[in-house]
Amino acid sequence: MYHYSFWLVAVGAIFATAWLIQLILNLVVWQGLRRHACRQAKAPIAVGGEKPGVSVLVYSHNQAEALARNLPLLLSQNYPKYEVIVLDDCSSDNTQDVLTMMDMRSDILMHTKIDEKTRAMSHRKLAVLLGTKSSHYDIILMTHAECMPASQDWISGVVSHFANPGIEVVLGPIVYERHTSFLSRFCQFDLFQRLLLMFGITLSMKAYAGWGQNLAFRKRTFYANRSQGFQRHLKMQPGEDDLFVADVARNGNVAVDCTSDTVMNDQSRPLFINWSIDRLNRGFTSRLYPWGPVVVKFIEYITRYLTVISGIILIVYALMRIFSSTGTHQHAWIAFGVVLAMLLIRLALIVYTYVASAKVLKQRPMAGWPILCDLYMPFVDLWYRCKAIIYRKRFGVGKVGLY
Repeated sequence: MYHYSFWLVAVGAIFATAWLIQLILNLVVWQGLRRHACRQAKAPIAVGGEKPGVSVLVYSHNQAEALARNLPLLLSQNYPKYEVIVLDDCSSDNTQDVLTMMDMRSDILMHTKIDEKTRAMSHRKLAVLLGTKSSHYDIILMTHAECMPASQDWISGVVSHFANPGIEVVLGPIVYERHTSFLSRFCQFDLFQRLLLMFGITLSMKAYAGWGQNLAFRKRTFYANRSQGFQRHLKMQPGEDDLFVADVARNGNVAVDCTSDTVMNDQSRPLFINWSIDRLNRGFTSRLYPWGPVVVKFIEYITRYLTVISGIILIVYALMRIFSSTGTHQHAWIAFGVVLAMLLIRLALIVYTYVASAKVLKQRPMAGWPILCDLYMPFVDLWYRCKAIIYRKRFGVGKVGLY
């Protein structure tokens, strides 16, 4: 009979506990988007009566080419009553020329320009505030100039959730446009991973963040917010989307749409720079997120490393016993097989989660990336959080540049 030392029993207990937590989090959180998408496909939302009017706010800064490319699809949505308001943030290119030309062709397009000298609040927040005040309809749908909706039913899909009177905010999916370079695909995977985690936590617990590229809310919710829109974080450059959602989120008032028609493709260029700035912004605002989602993310990261590290220790120990010259090796072979099988099951479940979730959104499967980045991505989060602390003074209103 084998007599196992205390440290070996402790490592085995840590491995089993961490693996079980990882399994639960995968089934409950990471696969939340896939399950919700399947439910939406089986039971689509029925919208009866007259559809509500929608004001689409399009934020733009020196993106004349993106506006010329994406506005036609925004102006030709399959929706009976809506308007498009372009919020020009001090653009120095020919944005105004593009908007003037587009304005002559459409009677639902409006646009305004933010004064470059404004330093009292974030330009982005000011743009959203002015767009909300000037809008004619109660439902506001936010996006950016470099974003293209996946279909002409984008507005219909997102706004359909407001048929439920209790819904005040709707979160839509956003993905990076497909590119072939290694770095671009890494950014695509990272954004998709954050999408799965954010939607999963929102569906299983509470909404804590959103993306301004695909975010809808009722105008009255914006004004009824206990912090009056962006009042709580007016002195910060970022936070017009994630902190606003964290402010207004209540039990049952935030809906998530996971259909392929409501996907918003982010065409930002250059991809890595935009991704890095967004990561830095999130690293700064994450300190103001509700504690529940933060704890879940922390537990997920910690158990991820505990599972892998303790599993490797057990496998190495079992191999040492197998190749030792004394004693029977039956128990060592069993331990080796069980631990290896559990690690492989975890990896297979992770790959399945990403492939299946990408499939329901009609996105390219990223089968190899979860394995490649499994232990790397938590370090990315930690890096940008630490960097945000170092550069925290540069996130204030009136500050230029984040690096």
